[in-house]
Amino acid sequence: MSITVYNISGSPMGWRVLLGLTFKRLDYEVVYLSGSDNEHKHADFLQKNPHGKVPVLEFDGVFRRESLAILGWLDEQFSQNPLFGASTDETSKVWTTAARHSDYLLKATNDVVFPVFNGEDGVPKTGAEGRAGLDQACGLLRVELAELERHLIETRFLCGDTPSAADAVAFPDVGRIVRAMQTRPWSMSDLAFENLAQDFPNLARWRDRIAALPGYSRTVPPHWDDHDQKRSNHDQQ
Repeated sequence: MSITVYNISGSPMGWRVLLGLTFKRLDYEVVYLSGSDNEHKHADFLQKNPHGKVPVLEFDGVFRRESLAILGWLDEQFSQNPLFGASTDETSKVWTTAARHSDYLLKATNDVVFPVFNGEDGVPKTGAEGRAGLDQACGLLRVELAELERHLIETRFLCGDTPSAADAVAFPDVGRIVRAMQTRPWSMSDLAFENLAQDFPNLARWRDRIAALPGYSRTVPPHWDDHDQKRSNHDQQ
């Protein structure tokens, strides 16, 4: 039976599941819903998830919800390339790392990139309303990035030499930070986020390793490619 993932482009939770499928080298299809049109709140999707959230994974007529639960189910259903380790100690380490980043890294990233992406004219200047809270969020984000950097001192991936659920959870948030650096460099520079490779070299190399995996390109939010193409066309006019 085929695997179908219902997702919204740019959803970090949906991206987690696509990465998990990629790490396990499983075939899948993606149905992208329009967040701007609230398709995830339409009646037909609410039958798949009454909470109106993505991702939802469909397999053999059953709908599965919640990204971490889906990653766990994938490991139970398909034994190849385990996402949660091959021993009790490995499983504990992956779950601990994944849970931490699912809570703290996700929130820290959201608190920085949301105002950056939504601020076409830049982020609040020092002393302006909202800047103190944003500076605090940046400090918390650096703490989480430093934790990732520490994990990667001796291993190629967060919990060992192969990608796991911990990598699937953390990568989308790092990806969004890098995307903010690429598309809002003036804002990220103002917040002292300019060069991932310089500030977190192990983390930058880890990101490159995951991006080089077979099938990775299918996981990237498609609206990023659309945006890049439109910007390229505009620059050529």
